[in-house]
Amino acid sequence: MKRHPVMLMAVVGFLISMVSVFSVVNFVCGEEHPDRPGIHIHESTVDGYRFDYVLYHFPDRKTWHLMVSITAPEGARLEQGKVGFLVSGPDGSKQKTMAMGMKGAYGADMDFGEKGVYTVKTKAVFGDRKLFDRFKYEVR
Repeated sequence: MKRHPVMLMAVVGFLISMVSVFSVVNFVCGEEHPDRPGIHIHESTVDGYRFDYVLYHFPDRKTWHLMVSITAPEGARLEQGKVGFLVSGPDGSKQKTMAMGMKGAYGADMDFGEKGVYTVKTKAVFGDRKLFDRFKYEVR
């Protein structure tokens, strides 16, 4: 009989961890985080490929998460490649990082904490194809 409380605690702990895992999976898979919806900050077309950018803010982690999904001219999302960001801040600082592939999108933690205009440069490599995108985004 004494094992029942221990089993109950184990089951509850497992269920709580699974809810956390599913929340992370939903965020990583390009779906909006239920507590912090992303802001669509830019859309562009490079050689027929569509780049869609979303920025998520996580004040508790003091970071932002920049996501880009890239869609081929025929409509398929590009998932097998490498994507990197170079972000220049309003003060001239530079952040350079490789994005993680996340089921149809690519994302990385970046710092958009200072107000002003940021320049975002993206390089995407899919096989022999290299795509370059660039835009400005203002944090108010």
